[in-house]
Amino acid sequence: MGMAKVNPCALGTCSQQGFTLLEVLVAVLILSLAYVAVLQNFSQSNANIFRLEKGRATDLRDALALEQQLRGTDLAGEVLVQGQKFVLKKIGSKDGQLETVRLEKR
Repeated sequence: MGMAKVNPCALGTCSQQGFTLLEVLVAVLILSLAYVAVLQNFSQSNANIFRLEKGRATDLRDALALEQQLRGTDLAGEVLVQGQKFVLKKIGSKDGQLETVRLEKR
């Protein structure tokens, strides 16, 4: 008489190995949504950087034009404060985008 083999899963000691198909699909769905969110954020950032760089070039050009204008000798501008020895004038760029003040000796 031989010993009969007993199936360990029948006794309740067997543990499940691996994931079900539903668990794998849910994990893939979550990772896909995260991937799409990251790509959308990256695309939006690139568009904003391009727009800012384009605007920065225009601002730099305007600032350089105003600086050239300020190097002139006698600038017409709105007088803010007039003292005995100095005059403080508000000077704007030609297109009106930039403004600065200039202290002139009388």
